[in-house]
Amino acid sequence: MIDSASVPAAAAPRRQRWFGLAHLVIFGAGIGFFVLSFVALGVLPGMRLEREMGKVTQVNDSPYTDAELRGRRTYASLGCALCHTQQVRYLPADVRRWGPPTQAWETRNDFPQLWGTRRIGPDLARETGVRSGDWQLTHLYNPQSVVPGSSMPTFPWLFDGSPARPTVAATELVAYLNTLGRARRQGGDAASGVPADTGMDSVLMAEITNLCAAPFVNPSEALVVDGLLAADIGATAPVVSLRPDLPARGNLLFAQNCAGCHGALGDGAGPEARGLLPRPANLRESRYSTQALASALWNGVAGSSMPAWREFSATDLASLVTHVQTLHAQPGATGSPDDLPLLARGATVYAVNCVSCHGANGDGNGPAAKALLPRPADLTHKQPDARLVAQVLNKGVPGTSMPAWPGLSGADRLAVGAFVRTL
Repeated sequence: MIDSASVPAAAAPRRQRWFGLAHLVIFGAGIGFFVLSFVALGVLPGMRLEREMGKVTQVNDSPYTDAELRGRRTYASLGCALCHTQQVRYLPADVRRWGPPTQAWETRNDFPQLWGTRRIGPDLARETGVRSGDWQLTHLYNPQSVVPGSSMPTFPWLFDGSPARPTVAATELVAYLNTLGRARRQGGDAASGVPADTGMDSVLMAEITNLCAAPFVNPSEALVVDGLLAADIGATAPVVSLRPDLPARGNLLFAQNCAGCHGALGDGAGPEARGLLPRPANLRESRYSTQALASALWNGVAGSSMPAWREFSATDLASLVTHVQTLHAQPGATGSPDDLPLLARGATVYAVNCVSCHGANGDGNGPAAKALLPRPADLTHKQPDARLVAQVLNKGVPGTSMPAWPGLSGADRLAVGAFVRTL
């Protein structure tokens, strides 16, 4: 006969064993679910992303150099990503301003990514080639000097008292900025386009695809234009119609966008102009044609810190052109009969010394011009004052290919100066 009192006592160890096994099962399940979630949410999407990147990547983009990596760390430590994004989003406004939306392969060398979430300043995903290095340094030293009204803080500790004297950290930061968008540029046309499978609204996707179909040129990027009527992508400036009511708006636009470099009076003495090479133009020393100013505003001046302003409307361009033309008050040069011997001598001096760069007609398209940035001045659309001609012949133009001409006699300088002012 079995003692019923002994049954609970025998079952107790079994219950304890099952209780211990339950802890083990729960622990094992926790580990299992962690591994499952890691694989499902991390490994598999990563493998899929790698496959997709392999399908759409059209270029073996260059990895960061050591200096660029240090510049990237400086960018992160200064908190630049708090105000600047590095991602062109799937929005028509973004695509119009910065080109095709950012794709994953463009930032595959970035660990961690610095896409950012707030856009207080402009997006920097395609910054390479848009601004010159000296402009970037001047902007870091004193942003408000080149972008009046900018909310960006100054970074004077990156310099030794002047934008022309950057520390290693500053030059490395600019080197990093010049990598942003490099992969897309290296891919050229092969890297353009939009991924087909985005799951976005079909109407919005169609508009974005439409915008991406045409070659993109950043509205602020200076274009190399050989001749004012060049037919390069985006190089033809809109026709500017001048009206008497435009100077007031032009004055306002100049103060907001141009005075930082060219100075409030247009004399090239902006707050930080000394950090830019070549120096910003003194707009009071030369008489510019409407066509020349419209082209410079629309295309920028490649090889200098002068960006393009293609986001301006035709009316705003006309307003700026009108204002700049009021800055030069001296009368234009004329070739009176008494000047003919002087002009003839000047033409001879010009033919011997100047034609190779400035061209036989003075249009800046000489045989050597295409190898030079900035391009030689187009003297048919820019008439310099006699004082400016003398200064250029004596000292050259630092930051450009224009040298000084110490070998010319005083009479030859006077003659060629008079001649170029009649072109």
